[in-house]
Amino acid sequence: MSYIKRAFGLLLFLLVVLSCSQSKEENDDQIKILFIGNSYTYYNSSPELVKALIQEKFPDQLVETQLISGGGMTLADHWQNESTIQTIRTGDWDYVVLQEQSKLGMAVMIDNDIFFGQTEGFYEYARKFDTEIKKADAKTVFLMTWSVKDKPKEQAILSHAYTSIAKELKAELVPVGLVWDELRTNPKIELYADDGGHPSPLGSYLSAVTLYSTLMADDPTGLSGIISGHPLSNTGEPSSNSELLIEISKEEAKLIQEASWKVVHAIQESNDYPDIEQPEPSYSIPVLSKGEPMELKNMIGKWYGTSTYGSDYLGQIMEIKDVDGKPEASLSFYSAHVQDQMRVDNVIIKDDQLILTLYDSLRSLNSTVRISLSGGNMEGILESSGNLQMYKHLYFSKESSPDKIDLSEIELLMESYQSNILKEGYIKASLEHYEQYSNLIGETYKPEEFYLNAVGYNFLREDKVNDALNAFELAMVYYPMSVNAYDSYAEALIVDGRTDEAVEIYTRAYELAKKTGYENLAYIEENLNKLKNNIAVDLEGEATPPPPPPPSL
Repeated sequence: MSYIKRAFGLLLFLLVVLSCSQSKEENDDQIKILFIGNSYTYYNSSPELVKALIQEKFPDQLVETQLISGGGMTLADHWQNESTIQTIRTGDWDYVVLQEQSKLGMAVMIDNDIFFGQTEGFYEYARKFDTEIKKADAKTVFLMTWSVKDKPKEQAILSHAYTSIAKELKAELVPVGLVWDELRTNPKIELYADDGGHPSPLGSYLSAVTLYSTLMADDPTGLSGIISGHPLSNTGEPSSNSELLIEISKEEAKLIQEASWKVVHAIQESNDYPDIEQPEPSYSIPVLSKGEPMELKNMIGKWYGTSTYGSDYLGQIMEIKDVDGKPEASLSFYSAHVQDQMRVDNVIIKDDQLILTLYDSLRSLNSTVRISLSGGNMEGILESSGNLQMYKHLYFSKESSPDKIDLSEIELLMESYQSNILKEGYIKASLEHYEQYSNLIGETYKPEEFYLNAVGYNFLREDKVNDALNAFELAMVYYPMSVNAYDSYAEALIVDGRTDEAVEIYTRAYELAKKTGYENLAYIEENLNKLKNNIAVDLEGEATPPPPPPPSL
């Protein structure tokens, strides 16, 4: 009996093994592709384009795609998401496509220029993902991205980085960036969206065709340039409805297909990875000039200056005090609208340098500032790290007008502004403030509508409804012919539960929209009708944060 049991157990084991070994063959007519990326992937719903191209050429092929993404996400960001790892482990994928953030996840910003940084972070998380992908019996695929429009030479950095890691891990390389180079100067093909970085529909089609050519090892010539599918959100969620995703001409499609196959076929024929040399770094890290010996007694007082910290700043004021023989400092940056005061910690004088640790609450940014003294003036370098390694120059002197505008007067103007808001209310105080600021700079100035709109929506996100209403109302005062100003104010009224007032404002917006031929008239009319019929209104709230943040990627 025991022999029969053992024999039966062995037979059952062999059946299970045989079943597992056959499962891949049985599913040869199905391809499952997981994409892990960011906006470069979800723009124009690229995974849906790839699926459509495969199914067009191989109609019996079942294709399943999934996208995990988020704006600006790096592979390091994705690695912190346990659900992403679980998706790899449990999805039975054939391919997992990895696409790093546009600057390889670690950019260097020097003043107002952004460069590629080190690739170690990209390689580190590429290796981690590759390990998990191989454990899941899937194939790692690297989608080589493209350089921004105004810096074509940076393609060499991307090409080398992607090729090197793909070769090291024996992974599949999708040479989108190399195909991009074939067409980026062709006047018949605009690969970039208006921002000069993200892909246009043609750029996304190029990416999808190159993925198709690589994964299917097939010439894409003749495939359609008109593709429908389910639009993907920025997180990769597909819409329930299918619609037209891209529509390009036969000539455009053919040019892209031929360029893609030329590059992909050459790589496949060579049975090797492209030989791409590592380019030299295009930047050097700023070094603080050696200064004179520093003594606290010579540092006390207010120092005025300019910097490259924020594009909207007029300048900054630093005040140094002697507190029980130790330095204490405050640092504020000034724009036409506000004083942004930094939190300053750990102020020391060391090795002929004044060293400050800063925290910028507006941008949730920690930085170290090193300052040297020379000839009665000070020079500083602000350094912060993270996905963006940032270096900014700061300059100080005792002269309160370092760059045309007297910062001491700006400081007094801001103090008066804040005081008047409490005494007179936001609108009246703001109108007086910008009039006084205009007198100070010698020309008429008013805050941009975009700025006020963005400030208002930021307040709404922070549940500061009264502050949001103030910002939107000021926009209506300065821009009385702007439908958007009324629309934003009405939305804040809705959030505040003041529906009757919102109806009144939306009515004014609707009449103005009809008078001016506003392009989103239907949206205003729809919201007005919803309000009148006590139906919930969809709020937009898509404004970006107010300037001046350091540039983001």
